Amino acid sequence: MKKIIIALLMVLPLVAGAQTKIKETAVPRSVLLALEKTYDSYKVRTWYQAPGQYIAELVIDGQNGRAYFTAGGDWQYSSFPVKEEECPTMMNSYFVNNYPGYRIKGIEYIEEMNGDNYYRMIIVKKGIAENDCEMVFDTRGKLMKSNAPDPDAVKRDYYTHNNPDADDEKVSRKTGTESSRQRQRPAPKVDEPQVEQFTPSAEILADFDKSMGRRTKGSVKWVYRVLNGEDYAVAYFTNVQKVKMESVYTIADNKPLMTGKTLLKERYNNGILKFLEEKFNGEKYSIEKMVVYEYNSKYRGADGKKPKPYTYVVVSQKIKGTRDKKFIRMEFDSKGNYTGQLAQPMDERDVQ
Repeated sequence: MKKIIIALLMVLPLVAGAQTKIKETAVPRSVLLALEKTYDSYKVRTWYQAPGQYIAELVIDGQNGRAYFTAGGDWQYSSFPVKEEECPTMMNSYFVNNYPGYRIKGIEYIEEMNGDNYYRMIIVKKGIAENDCEMVFDTRGKLMKSNAPDPDAVKRDYYTHNNPDADDEKVSRKTGTESSRQRQRPAPKVDEPQVEQFTPSAEILADFDKSMGRRTKGSVKWVYRVLNGEDYAVAYFTNVQKVKMESVYTIADNKPLMTGKTLLKERYNNGILKFLEEKFNGEKYSIEKMVVYEYNSKYRGADGKKPKPYTYVVVSQKIKGTRDKKFIRMEFDSKGNYTGQLAQPMDERDVQ
């Protein structure tokens, strides 16, 4: 996240109290032209003037928002109120899992002139005369900046308040936070895997080259993934038949787990298509890809049997009032029955 966010966060709360409603005829032509250049289709409801700024209260794709411009006619940023269910799963999960006893006061999606887009969530502790706190998340839902209290302290205080007789060790087990003894120990150093530059082990590369090397066409992109607490290496590639494929390996034992084949549109499962139509109920959506996964011939589940194939679908929806999309991954069994939505948010890296 660029440093401009720090300045912007201080500006946003102040502007609302220092603006005057004006007519469009009082808006400089340079500002009007900048608005036309920024958005292709829009409807301005009201213009406001603030010190050094002109603000357009507008509607874009049915979404209300505000666009901010300098007095010289440069677009600064735009803000759009967003519903909780329209936000990335990772973002909502972070709030729910880390701030019990708090409520969401408002969420905005911010578009900046430098292309740095993000979500701004305002939360407040339930009660009287509590101060607002602010958290900033990127478009995938990853926390980038926050002035909210430490999550571990919040969880411990919340659980202790509701369980006054609980001892320190019990609080730690229930909240997933460190006990007083653990906090005294030096924290271990953990190297976080870099998704964009991830390279699997030599064993995984050797197995992939042996099983898929002659069947690939072009480059292979390796991505690190975490699902249900387990680490995986995923290879995205195209085979010689020009079909997009995915191979998954378990990092713990360097073993092949399963391979996915991306279906052509004419091969989409009709049952899944019907399910999606009913689920979105008239809302606009796009199927980015539908992939059928089959487990490795040597892999066996907990019951000692090879699991049946399954299908996952990546669906995208445009975030209202923005140029960005949110991605949803849903899984279906071998018969095309819906089995659930993947907890880990999907993003543009998964749409190959």
